[in-house]
Amino acid sequence: MINRIKWRPPTWVLVAFPILIIGAVSIGVYSVMLERRVTSKWEGRKWNVPSKVFSDAFLLFPGKPLSDEDFEARLKRLGYLEQAGEIDEPGEYARNDGEWLVYLHAFDYPDGTNPAYPIRIRTRRQVVRSITNARTGNELSNAALQPEVIGVIFDQHMEDRTPIDLEEIPAYVVQAILAVEDARYHSHPGLDPIRMVGASLVNLRARRTMQGGSTITQQLVKNYYLTSERTYRRKLMEAVMALILEAKYSKHEILEAYLNEIYLGQRGASSIMGIEQAARHYFGKSVREVDLPQAATLAGLIRDPGRYNPHRHPERAKGRRDLVLTLMHHQNRLTDDQFARARTEPLNVRGEDRRFNDAPYFVDFVLSELASRYPRELLQTEGLRIFTTLDMGAQISAERALVEGLEKLETDYPRLANRAGELEGALVVVDPRTGFVRAMVGGRDYQASQFNRAEQAQRQPGSTFKPFVYLTAFLEPDRWSPATTIDDTPFEVVSGGEVWSPNNYDNETHGPVSLRAALTKSMNIATSRLALDVGLNRVTRTAREAGIGSRLQAVPSIALGAFEVTPLELASAYSTFANGGIRTEPLSILAAVDNRGRVLQHREVNMDRVAPADAVYLVNNMLQDVFDSGTAQRARALGYSGRAAGKTGTTNSTRDAWFVGYTPETVALVWVGYDDNQPIGLYGGRAALPIWVDFMKRSGIGDRSPAFPAPRNIVIVDVDAETGELATPGCLETRYEVFVEGTEPQYRCHLHGDQDDGWWIF
Repeated sequence: MINRIKWRPPTWVLVAFPILIIGAVSIGVYSVMLERRVTSKWEGRKWNVPSKVFSDAFLLFPGKPLSDEDFEARLKRLGYLEQAGEIDEPGEYARNDGEWLVYLHAFDYPDGTNPAYPIRIRTRRQVVRSITNARTGNELSNAALQPEVIGVIFDQHMEDRTPIDLEEIPAYVVQAILAVEDARYHSHPGLDPIRMVGASLVNLRARRTMQGGSTITQQLVKNYYLTSERTYRRKLMEAVMALILEAKYSKHEILEAYLNEIYLGQRGASSIMGIEQAARHYFGKSVREVDLPQAATLAGLIRDPGRYNPHRHPERAKGRRDLVLTLMHHQNRLTDDQFARARTEPLNVRGEDRRFNDAPYFVDFVLSELASRYPRELLQTEGLRIFTTLDMGAQISAERALVEGLEKLETDYPRLANRAGELEGALVVVDPRTGFVRAMVGGRDYQASQFNRAEQAQRQPGSTFKPFVYLTAFLEPDRWSPATTIDDTPFEVVSGGEVWSPNNYDNETHGPVSLRAALTKSMNIATSRLALDVGLNRVTRTAREAGIGSRLQAVPSIALGAFEVTPLELASAYSTFANGGIRTEPLSILAAVDNRGRVLQHREVNMDRVAPADAVYLVNNMLQDVFDSGTAQRARALGYSGRAAGKTGTTNSTRDAWFVGYTPETVALVWVGYDDNQPIGLYGGRAALPIWVDFMKRSGIGDRSPAFPAPRNIVIVDVDAETGELATPGCLETRYEVFVEGTEPQYRCHLHGDQDDGWWIF
């Protein structure tokens, strides 16, 4: 009988085997968990891309006024670089006497893509004479500078990113990054042992960290999935996830994600993420348009964007750029000629733009409109492009005019100096032909107060309401004309059970006056009498149809603006005057485009005739006199010489000071006052008018403004200034007056003789 000997494994095997099994299972489970983590985030939305708010494009055409100073400032805001002679690539410009050469950037508009091409602009006396394609010599009817970014709608991470496909990135940009960050990217499986060993040896010799051994895939894993903590656990996770990522996805996909994920600097509180956004920030152009030296500069930033920031450390950035070029040359990614030429190039970075949220009150106004259509989360994550009506040049002029104007008022008037820094204001600019809001300033300091006085403040308009009374009268041209006389003498009327009696601001009365004089001199008594004569309900209806949306009551004090409006709605209502009786709704958003280029929203200009052109023309003609003989005469002394119509406004106890001035192309409104409604002690002509003048001079608006077009049925007649009847040789003072044809006076002046001298109509 054979005795069988049972084999028993050693004790260490009995202990180790379960541990190995448990370890293998744990590693398997851990790997599956990491694989799911990698996949779930990768195959969802990779990034929250902020939406961007753009100004309107700047259109150039023959006949357009073009200030050299303002145009150059606009080019520099857009990141264009001045060249001494010829221009070779997008984002460059050169200037000579009477001529501009500008290489336009390519840009995607809601209605299509504008390609990059060079233009030649010839000017004379700061007016565009001609525009030609500088490459072909063909004459152009117009050209456009791309819009400016005026606001970015971030999530809580404040990452500014513009994703781009790898196919759109020039090969030398990719080669520069591979040369300095991962030379064997296309040959390793996610980890590069050779690089890791080499980096370790360098670091050991230096006794500090000199080089990193991480591949591009590892860098992507760390930035996209993990944190920057320096622990062995994090490094292990990074390595495993890098292998998983390379196993599941192509090198093309990983490299594209990396180029969109890398951190490349700061702009204010926001992080510059990805190669496309970095190119825009440092060079003012898309990465599609950068040259080889600029590509090397971007690649050099990756290691330490703060240390190699070309804005703040140009010499250090240039040294790092040249190192990248040297590595590219050694790795046969550059020819000898390419290497030699690239090293001699300057950095050519754009000036650092420290403005982060341009036109903040306007951007808030746009966001309030978007809120009714899009959730805030969508705006923070889906990378919409919001195209607006803002003219950035006008906006900057408006901001400076308002802030400096308020400071000057507090300096010049002791009563205001006691509350220095508290005087507030608003300035709104509207294009009456379209309703486009071209500028909006809602206060002197957005950081101190986000309350948008231009759009949210309800204030009494005072005498700026009076033109609506006169427009109502001129709807009956057989009864009322600018030459019609009305009594500017005291009266009383019972309203709401109380006696109401208006007074003129100077406490004087003037007896019988023409409607022209009553409006030009802003006579309260005469205007109130006129409102009662034409009917308060009709005045209310006229104002509503023109664009006043706030609550109005048909009471006698309505003639003097004794109700509340916002500056924006008053500016919009005045657009009806400037536009010859055609009302346009205020418009701030032109279009919203998603990240695939699909137009989600397109706003149309809405126009509606609400008043006859002849009646409106009579008001416009009278309000032009406000500058020459009325309450805005000071504008001429302050240096405004352009054609315009306008109206001052002051409320009871001087709590509000207004001025609205307009041309056929622009309505600009200024309001000045205290938020707590305390008196400022100044009339509109002293507080608001100087700010309006400063804005018009800064912006150049109105320098060459056209005349208000007269309808065909308007006639001009020489009349006696006192009676409004046909002038005779005996009349002491005469003037040419405007009338609707058929309503002009038929009789000679009864006060100054009955000579048969005839009369004429032009």
